[in-house]
Amino acid sequence: MDNGDGDGGVRTIRTAVVGYGLSGRVFHAPLVASDAHFHLAAIVTGSSDRQAFARGDHPTTRIYSTYRELWANEHDLDLVILSTPPDTHVDFAEQALRAGAAVVIDKPFVPRRSDALSLVTASAAAGRPVMVFHNRRWDGDFLTIRGLVESGELGEVFAFESTFEHWAPEATSGWKDQLPLADAGGVAYDLGSHLVDQALVLFGPAALTHSTLRTVRRGGGNDDHSQIELIHESGVESRLLMSRVSRALGPRFRVLGTKGSYLSEGLDGQEPALAAGVSPHDPNYGVTPAVSYGVLEVEGAAGIVRRRVPTERGDYPEFYRRAARAIRGEGPEPVSLDEAIAVVDLLELAAAQNAAKSPGTP
Repeated sequence: MDNGDGDGGVRTIRTAVVGYGLSGRVFHAPLVASDAHFHLAAIVTGSSDRQAFARGDHPTTRIYSTYRELWANEHDLDLVILSTPPDTHVDFAEQALRAGAAVVIDKPFVPRRSDALSLVTASAAAGRPVMVFHNRRWDGDFLTIRGLVESGELGEVFAFESTFEHWAPEATSGWKDQLPLADAGGVAYDLGSHLVDQALVLFGPAALTHSTLRTVRRGGGNDDHSQIELIHESGVESRLLMSRVSRALGPRFRVLGTKGSYLSEGLDGQEPALAAGVSPHDPNYGVTPAVSYGVLEVEGAAGIVRRRVPTERGDYPEFYRRAARAIRGEGPEPVSLDEAIAVVDLLELAAAQNAAKSPGTP
């Protein structure tokens, strides 16, 4: 197994991916395996089916059944990636930090600010970074909106609508559907982590003005159709919808400004591309076809001008490029703990507001 030098003679970052469900198999392992700065040394999964997938996907990587087994056999890991249920994150991350490894934690990061502060302390004591995988900062449509907002082409933005929906009418036995809200289960923590983070990146600090966390599906142990509304210190109002029970999908983004608006539909294509085995090095990776470009409407000299805006190329690999620099002490984390905690604060408050509500109560 090659665990030698990466580019420029710098030792590659020996990495373990813990958990091999959707995030471990589709996002983390492919992104790490395709980046010359990293060496995918180990994968941990207790599922025999997922172990078979891992061996087929990464035949030179060692496969372990438990986290304990990983540490009994691996003693020089530089990075541990946690794509496990959120109620394991604090314990697993603290173990990794004590062993001298940096940590990447998939969202939902943690359910409570107190959990996050424990990891801030552990990270400082170990002198190793903890980074939260808010990868959708590098969605192509989000990068496009960020450029439009910063250019001033929309004027002064006053309203932002962001929707992340899919159709899964039957609840599963997995943590996303069954883990209690108090442990960061449910769609608000799962998909809402992305939407809240994106809103804060675009428009800055915010307060929660309203939230509705609903359980619509029978057998769903937590929320599956939820809305979160924010008011940013900048004056922008953000309205965020996340759902597992949306058969007819609405717009992904709608941004309203004093000079115009922007609307886009459909999800960024990087996830299905990675799931299909497309390499991040493929020239078409992250490229949105012209038919799916968002629409910008602005007031022109002769009236309203409506045009499609080319979508920026999506770039999830940028997270790990930045992570590599942070691990080597050469740059900041791709997502700071302060930024991740700001997301946790708003989700924790939304959870507290809705904890006393019965399923289905708006």
